[in-house]
Amino acid sequence: MSVHTMGSDMTLSEMVRREDPDGSLAPLIDVISKENPILLDAKVTECNQGTSHKATRVATKPSGAERGYNSGIATEAGVTETHIEPTCMLDGLSEIDNALLKHSPDMLAARLQEDQLFLSGMEDTRSNRLFNDDSGSVTVGNRGIYPLRINGFPFRADYNTLSSAHVFDNANGNASVTANKMSIWLVQWGAHKVNLTFPRNDAFAGGEFGVKMEDFGKKIITDDAGKKYPAWRTWFETHFGLFIWDPRCVKRIVNISNTSIDGVDDFSFNEDFLIKAYMSMKYQRQGITIYAPESVLTQMWIRGKDKSNTNFRNDKDQFGQMVTFFNNAPIRQLDALGTTEATIT
Repeated sequence: MSVHTMGSDMTLSEMVRREDPDGSLAPLIDVISKENPILLDAKVTECNQGTSHKATRVATKPSGAERGYNSGIATEAGVTETHIEPTCMLDGLSEIDNALLKHSPDMLAARLQEDQLFLSGMEDTRSNRLFNDDSGSVTVGNRGIYPLRINGFPFRADYNTLSSAHVFDNANGNASVTANKMSIWLVQWGAHKVNLTFPRNDAFAGGEFGVKMEDFGKKIITDDAGKKYPAWRTWFETHFGLFIWDPRCVKRIVNISNTSIDGVDDFSFNEDFLIKAYMSMKYQRQGITIYAPESVLTQMWIRGKDKSNTNFRNDKDQFGQMVTFFNNAPIRQLDALGTTEATIT
């Protein structure tokens, strides 16, 4: 007999849970949904090498040299480096028994409910691949452990050590070893700065960089025991990568404690380090977006309630949404940023 497990197959008990007592489909309250504002700001570009993107970056530039009469100078030349980043294929497949749908209060609405869960869940996964650095999490983007994934921001050498000029230590060298830490990220999205990428010819409808969905209709499928039955199938996919043209366009503030805050080796958010990170951004600090978990955003609001603090303000962004700004940079709540990161050393 075929065995059906929760989370793998749509079951009768799951379908019943989605019905109201009057027999209609209940509205689903997604209590595990996450804030995923990345697509509001990220710039997207098509890969120039099929499923990977290649660019040439400047490593060193000629500096020139002074000289006097009848004396020469040494020859110089700029040095460049080739940078290649892959994409990953994040896909999903929904299969729902035709009989289950036929016996539901609204067949079309039941399919739509399940499709929406796939779309939301895969958006959550993509955000985690890009930003999650929680200790022990299986959702991180770390190609060293999961070779089919991309390397997210936290798993790049420029952003995971205090020796990097792009990392700022909120604990000022005094962080505890407890895995109760959080990070703030500053990103300058844009051409020749930071981009999300997608494979060649994998264009998205309407130019949107979301999860694509394809309805394969009703098909005869095979269960785990080799028996056949009719089911409705939907395929979901989002193929994406992360390309950092200029590493200076990303800054990270680390070792912000979420618990056990004592001012000795566990420290709450210190805006001095946000100021330092913000001022170190290039290109006249244009186009910066700040990403923070809810706990850090709360600490920011506590700092900002002081009317003499002119660094923070609440205003509408370019999309008409009310957000908190640090100077001219919007601060987005990003739930993919965890609260149990390991201490960065």
